[in-house]
Amino acid sequence: MFRSLLRIRLLAAVVSLVFAVHAVGFLALALLRGYHAYSLLLRGERSSGEGRPGIHIAESVDALLFSLVLLVLALGTSSLFLAGEEEQRRLPEWMRIKSLTGLKLLLWEAILATLVVTAATGLIAAIPDLALRHLILPVAVLILSVSYFLLKRVEANH
Repeated sequence: MFRSLLRIRLLAAVVSLVFAVHAVGFLALALLRGYHAYSLLLRGERSSGEGRPGIHIAESVDALLFSLVLLVLALGTSSLFLAGEEEQRRLPEWMRIKSLTGLKLLLWEAILATLVVTAATGLIAAIPDLALRHLILPVAVLILSVSYFLLKRVEANH
């Protein structure tokens, strides 16, 4: 039994490390997209489609938020599986994960924030040719937000 627990802790450490590496990768991607956007802006290029600086800035923000989601996932996983009592007390209150449900809710919040920006990016990119298909992601975000709100309300009553 104890060996199984040690294997799970080792697996959690590897998973947390990979999440952190991916978070750094998305941070680098966001910085590259931001650099490209501002270079287009400073050159004064006003083109349509993929050459619009605003789209690249929105995509950079999207990648930054996804990087934060992965960082929260890495910290939450390591907090849940690897941190002891002393380490838990040193963490900020919002990062003190006590169960998988707590980690799931924390991730749900982070993912919703990312999806809001992704939906806004999609709408900004499609401004000249908006169609009903561009409302799919915002409606999905609304459904996820309402279900999160209801879940939190039920938990508060218990």
